[in-house]
Amino acid sequence: MADGVLLDTSFLISFVDPTRKHHAVAVQFFRYFSSEGIPMFLSTIAAAEFHQRQSVEDLPLDAMIVLPFNLADAMRAAELDFTRFKGTTGVTRDALKDDFKLLGQAKANDLAYVITEDTSSLYKFCEDLRAQRALPTRAIKLEGGFDKSHFDPAGQHDFDAGLEPPTTTNP
Repeated sequence: MADGVLLDTSFLISFVDPTRKHHAVAVQFFRYFSSEGIPMFLSTIAAAEFHQRQSVEDLPLDAMIVLPFNLADAMRAAELDFTRFKGTTGVTRDALKDDFKLLGQAKANDLAYVITEDTSSLYKFCEDLRAQRALPTRAIKLEGGFDKSHFDPAGQHDFDAGLEPPTTTNP
């Protein structure tokens, strides 16, 4: 599996809007990806969604790899079969199709991660498809806070740097 993270529209919105609940977490992840050399992919699908509300040129595009949606992506998206989830999620058909296009793109490009603020659809779909072994990509949700364990093969969580070592007393 290739390193790399696909940036969902909800991640991008949280990243640029300081009034959003998970803005600080999005900034932490972005800085982490940059400092660790983890490639960040901007799908043209997410770019189009983002650009409906704010210019995509407001994003730090020089730090991202623009990923056009192509025929291979379309075929992988179709294989994931969004219709299995239709009517069961409360998500509009258009949003459902866009989420599956992003997941198909992640699969076609062998991306390790997709990061999102959207826990009710994209995160859920990704994890359901992973459980079914239809998709190797892991979803990261901003709601969980910043945690480097997503990128540690052993899943090791950070220890709090403020913890004091135990003190011993001599009897």
